[in-house]
Amino acid sequence: MEHGKPYSATDSPLVDYDAVCQKVRVAVEPARAHAVSLHDEHGELLWLSESSMGPDEHNAVRDAIEAFSAEGGPPVFVQDLGDSRCAVLLRAVNGRRAMVGAIMMVMDARVVKQDARGVLKVLTPKLQRALGDFAEMRPQIEASPAAAPARNNAGGELSLVDDTPARAASPAAVQAPKPATPAPRMSGASAPRMAGTPTPLAPLSKPVIATGAMVKPPAMTALGAPGGFTDKRLQGGVTPEIDRLHAALRRSPIALHVQRLVPLTKGSQLKRYEVLLRSKSETAPNAAPQAMLKAAVENGLGSMIDRRVVTELIGFLVRHPETWKSTAVLFSVNLTTTALHDEHFIKFVGLCLVKSSLPKGMIAFEIDTATAVKLADKMPELAASLHRLGCPLVLDDFALKTECFDLLRLPGVHYVKLAPEITAKMRTDKLSQAAITAVVQMARVLGMHTVAKRTESAAEQEWLTALGVDFIQSNSMSPPVAIETLAKTTNPPRLHTPAP
Repeated sequence: MEHGKPYSATDSPLVDYDAVCQKVRVAVEPARAHAVSLHDEHGELLWLSESSMGPDEHNAVRDAIEAFSAEGGPPVFVQDLGDSRCAVLLRAVNGRRAMVGAIMMVMDARVVKQDARGVLKVLTPKLQRALGDFAEMRPQIEASPAAAPARNNAGGELSLVDDTPARAASPAAVQAPKPATPAPRMSGASAPRMAGTPTPLAPLSKPVIATGAMVKPPAMTALGAPGGFTDKRLQGGVTPEIDRLHAALRRSPIALHVQRLVPLTKGSQLKRYEVLLRSKSETAPNAAPQAMLKAAVENGLGSMIDRRVVTELIGFLVRHPETWKSTAVLFSVNLTTTALHDEHFIKFVGLCLVKSSLPKGMIAFEIDTATAVKLADKMPELAASLHRLGCPLVLDDFALKTECFDLLRLPGVHYVKLAPEITAKMRTDKLSQAAITAVVQMARVLGMHTVAKRTESAAEQEWLTALGVDFIQSNSMSPPVAIETLAKTTNPPRLHTPAP
């Protein structure tokens, strides 16, 4: 495992998205921004001040980009997120009058007054300067012919007050005011900006304020069902049942447990753990939330749970660097089927790794082999993306079948977990012994490790050691423990020593 330099957010020292987020936080004080995120002109996430972004926030970004992109679209978009929170989005444009991105602030709904005057008061000069800094960091984009010139006041900055009452309207219903004398256009990709003068916003029409429920069923591609997901429960849009499930998943307390893979041979100092999701509810503490997982996956919300697990894991590692600085560790996280469909999940993981500055190779992702076979067309791209992030891939429940062999060609596969049916009869069935030996030999030639699961006896341990298996995952020899215990002890589990 490589413990190299952390990923940088960009190759250019002039692009510091994190600094923009901090400027935005300062600019809105004394009001508090619970989260600040930066997005490109298509709504894709560029940077996030927190570790995760829920589907409500993603839907707000999507609706705002649609509003901003409309002819005469507003410079500000506000959407109620529920739970006394609202999303305030600001459009960023460059000197060529083209939209180059958006900034979203999640704020207390009681702070942001839900009318045009109240919303536009958020646009203080400090916030406009932060918006201008963000626009300068984005690539130069030509404005579309339909883009209207900005209307500036005598000082060159936009007026922050619009006395016309705003109506809750769809983006298409917002009409832009007739432009005054066009602002002078700057030529060249690197046109200078006067000190203290922010990059101008779009024409100052009334901000769109979306209140109450979502205007239309969300695509749910950042969290929840990805685009193209064919679950019948989502084909008719988001139902009240799915809304309630999503709210319940967001509120459900979770805990992480880890189970160490016990090495059968000496030599490696790398400690390997599988991350297990557990409930923190009073009724079933430390139990695997099988019903919650099943309901989430069936309703296309599985990647929401995956994001929470990744968030919790990275948060723990950042808070407790002593768990990985003295001894190399690897944590594997199981992925749901929804996450494999979710085109934004890998981007989310990459942003989390960048922000946390954790070393490469510390977090792996575990995929069920049967699922990987069904999604064979998606696996090469997914595996390559994880490999670029420095995240090893674990194939779970690997069987000795022809369709499984092609998965071993995927980049970044480091571990193969044998299906329990292969090891169940290894002491009496020579075919099972041959199958284990075959997988072990293939893995060794390809530079991979093998893991046997559900191994509970010393006799089974002896057989697996003789057949060349590298690790075992056993509840009796190394039971799951709360991840917090890793910060208190570094003693490895003690292997059973067979009698001579």
